[in-house]
Amino acid sequence: MKPIESGNIILILVGILLVLSGPVIIYRTIVGVKARRKEDPKAELHIFSNGLNFVIAVLFFIAGILFVVNNLRGNPLS
Repeated sequence: MKPIESGNIILILVGILLVLSGPVIIYRTIVGVKARRKEDPKAELHIFSNGLNFVIAVLFFIAGILFVVNNLRGNPLS
C-alpha cells in the first residue's frame, strides 16, 4: 500500500460524487415518468431512454465505489 496523496483525495471526492449521482439519476427518472403519466395516462414511457438512465446510474454508483476503495488503498489510477 502506498500513502494517500493529493491525487488520491481528488479521486476519492470524484468517487463520492459518482456514488451520490447514481441514486439521484434514478430518482429523477422515476419522478419524470410519474409526472408524465400524471399529466397524460397514455403518455409514452420511452423505455429505452429510461432504461439507459438506469444503466448509467448503476454504472456511476459502482464506479464511484471502486474509485473510493482503490484510492483509500493509496493506489492512484495513473
